[in-house]
Amino acid sequence: MKKNLIHSSNLDQQQRSTSLPQNAGSTLEYTLKVMSELVHWLVKSGIGYAEFSMALRSLFYNEALKELEHLNQKKTDSSISLLSGLNRRDVSALRSENGGDHRLIQAYTDTLPISVPARVIALWVHKALPNILAIAGEENSFEYLVKQISTEKHPRSILSELKRIGLVSESDGTVILHQESFTPAPEQDTTKQIFAENMADHLAAGIHNLTEQNNRFLEQAIFANELTAQSVDHLRMKTSELWEELSKALLAEALERCKQDEGKADATQRYRAGIYQYDENDPSNKD
Repeated sequence: MKKNLIHSSNLDQQQRSTSLPQNAGSTLEYTLKVMSELVHWLVKSGIGYAEFSMALRSLFYNEALKELEHLNQKKTDSSISLLSGLNRRDVSALRSENGGDHRLIQAYTDTLPISVPARVIALWVHKALPNILAIAGEENSFEYLVKQISTEKHPRSILSELKRIGLVSESDGTVILHQESFTPAPEQDTTKQIFAENMADHLAAGIHNLTEQNNRFLEQAIFANELTAQSVDHLRMKTSELWEELSKALLAEALERCKQDEGKADATQRYRAGIYQYDENDPSNKD
C-alpha cells in the first residue's frame, strides 16, 4: 500500500483553481461518512432512527427556508417541500405549529456565549496561578478572578457552578482547580454542548470553504499512515505539547480582545479555534 503523508493545504490550490462539482450523489456519500460517527453516538445514547428522523424535520424545514431566502423566492408549502424533501403534510404541520407563517423554528439550542465560569478558568490558567487559591482576597484570589471577568456575577454563584460540573472543589476557604481547561465530566450536558458546538463550527468552516469562494476559513489537517504504535505515541505527545503552547498564546490574545471590546455596540462577533487528534488501526492498510 502506498504510504500517505498529507497536509490538507496541499489540496487547497487545486480546489481554488477549479470550480467545485455540484454532484448531489457524492455530497450524500461523504455526508454519510460524517453521519456514521453521529449515528454511533445516537445509538450509544439510546436514540433510534424514528426519534432522530422526527427531530430532523425541523432542520430540513429551516434550511429550505434559508435557501429560499437566499434565492429571493416565495416561501410556500410546495417550494419548501421541493427543497427539503418533506411531504407537504409535514410542511403544513410545521407551519401551523409555527403560528401559521413560514419562519425559522428553534430546532436546537443556539450557540451560547462563552460563559463567565469558562472565562474565569481561562484567566486562572492564563495568569499561571497556583491550583489552590483563597476564595477571598485583594489579588490572585478566586473572588479577584471573577471580578476581573464580570462585576455582575457574584463569585459564590460562579464557584457553585464550577463545583457542580466538577472543575473545582472547595476546602477550608480555598478553591482547588482540578483541570486546566473548561471540560466538565463526560456525563454532563455541558460537555455535550461544548463538543457539539466545536463540531458544528468545524463543519461550518469546511462546508463554507466547499460552497463559497470568498473569505475562506482555516480548516486543515495532517494525515499519515503505515505508522507503528510507538510513532503514534510520539506524535500524540508532540501534538499535545504544540497545542499547549499555541492555546496559551491564543488564550492571552482572546482575553485581551474580550477586555478591549467589552461594551462596544459592534462587539457582535464570535471566534473559535480548535484542534483534534485521532488514531486507530487502519483497516485499509492490508495487502
